[in-house]
Amino acid sequence: MAKIAITGRIGSGKSLVLDYFRQRGHFVISSDFLIKEIYENSNYRDPLLKLLEIKSKDFKKEIIEKLKIPNFNYKLKRHIYPLMNKLRKRKIPYHDSKKNMFFEVPLLFEEKLEHKYDLIILVKSNYNNRLKRLLSKGMTKDYFKTMNDYQGSDESKEKKCDITVINNGSRNDFYERLHYCNKKI
Repeated sequence: MAKIAITGRIGSGKSLVLDYFRQRGHFVISSDFLIKEIYENSNYRDPLLKLLEIKSKDFKKEIIEKLKIPNFNYKLKRHIYPLMNKLRKRKIPYHDSKKNMFFEVPLLFEEKLEHKYDLIILVKSNYNNRLKRLLSKGMTKDYFKTMNDYQGSDESKEKKCDITVINNGSRNDFYERLHYCNKKI
């Protein structure tokens, strides 16, 4: 059983990769779902918001606005990453399995976490396709730009990855590439 990291810039298609491997019986963990779980559970959310000095009922909007402030972003990561790791550990199966474990790790290289994984898959997509995907999900261009600016370039990441999957075409094309990727694993 290998621990495989899925990384890529915002809107590149990391969630589609997780869905693909989940459908094939592999164990997957999404960073997006971990964060959602934190924000929906008052036992995690309330202490976090207190540490971040967020008092607004629309805390998600306030956090997104403050992400542009480097000190706030650092403070958020310092407090949210331990919560994410705690939740991630609870979800990892304790039994041996022949299936692989896939982890979505958007800031894998930025946070220097690559050593924790046996294999790294980079999902690449051009800027306009990624922006279009995020806008179609109701996110703003400003949010996209903020998150995109925190992520390193695909070119630097690609040199460090074992497999690169391009996601600039149709979903069927992408799934064909993932099928080929699955054979290489």
